Amino acid sequence: MAEIWFTLHRSNLHQALSRVMGAIETRNTIPILSHVLLEPMTDVVRLRGSNLDLQIDAECEAISIGDPIPFAIPADKFKSILATLPENAEVSFGPGRSKDSISISAGNSRLSVPFLPAQDFPAIPIKGELGWTDIAGKPLALAIDKASFALNKADDRPYLTGYCLHGERGGDGMVVATTDGLSLARIVAHTGGCPALPKPGNSYPQVILPPRAADSIRKLLDGASQGARIAATDAILAVQFDGVTITTKLIDGIYPEYERVIPAPGDARIGVKMDALSSAIKRVCVMIDDAKADALFIRTRDGHVNIDMVSREGGSAHDAFPGEIEAPADLELSLNGLQLSKMLESVNSPEINLHTTADAARVLVRPVGVPGETYVLSIMKPRFSAVEQAA
Repeated sequence: MAEIWFTLHRSNLHQALSRVMGAIETRNTIPILSHVLLEPMTDVVRLRGSNLDLQIDAECEAISIGDPIPFAIPADKFKSILATLPENAEVSFGPGRSKDSISISAGNSRLSVPFLPAQDFPAIPIKGELGWTDIAGKPLALAIDKASFALNKADDRPYLTGYCLHGERGGDGMVVATTDGLSLARIVAHTGGCPALPKPGNSYPQVILPPRAADSIRKLLDGASQGARIAATDAILAVQFDGVTITTKLIDGIYPEYERVIPAPGDARIGVKMDALSSAIKRVCVMIDDAKADALFIRTRDGHVNIDMVSREGGSAHDAFPGEIEAPADLELSLNGLQLSKMLESVNSPEINLHTTADAARVLVRPVGVPGETYVLSIMKPRFSAVEQAA
């Protein structure tokens, strides 16, 4: 019988590999970064993926461990191999046909796969012991999801390309904030705890989480009502749940004190049903030709909220629905329709309030009954006025 180093259930192994794939670049100029590390321990095998900035470790319960020999194998090839094996297969690892390969066997199947030495696999360095804080993970995952629409996609200001995380003032939760300079989202996550965060300069204690790491954390914590842990230093943030540890380098920079630019509500308010507004916006936005110039108009008239647009190519759209209006009859708001539509996808409340601001430059959006959510949209300078559109 061929020598066996360790044996794992295919279903457990597939789940662990799926979790670490979020940190692996399968097409990478550095060969080791396209590999996954398998590291046998006492009664589990730890899988690790890394792109040098993001590292994901996942534990896989072992059926048996003979020789705890670690190695790194190509992640995409390993994923393809597991996809061909039965769900209930027992997958064994051992020496391959040559000194530069390992064998993967299940039932009558046996494959020999090239590997790289485990000692060549990178690890994100951590100075000292991490101070872990227990949290409810699902609220943090939801907050990351809701704030994603306002993330800056350009790299002109790197500190805005990430998620700002800081503690909730006067509470035991965390705040997730994003802004691209035109839109802003501030979401309170009722996590029941917040890790000690570094104090950069004179700003409030905060860290800036890269978007790829945030997406991996969101997926991991989506169902974590309890049992998750989080820790942070001035260089890294780490999250643990269900045998998985995500470690990420933080974006180096100080996030702007965005709370100073969140406006106070003005005198005008438009209360609307979410389903009515969302449906109207989607219908009108079908006519957009140039998202940067085709403004969407929100106007109030005779107890109704009117949505209008004239596109660059001359197409037009109109929709209307009743609303709870505390505003002048001639109120007119011009917004980027696509950005408004993306923001509405983040809102779960059945009703929202749109508030004008004193400077008439922004719109403050607050879901009814959800005090922890605040959205800000900048007024868009339109190509046409609403009067010209109506004509």
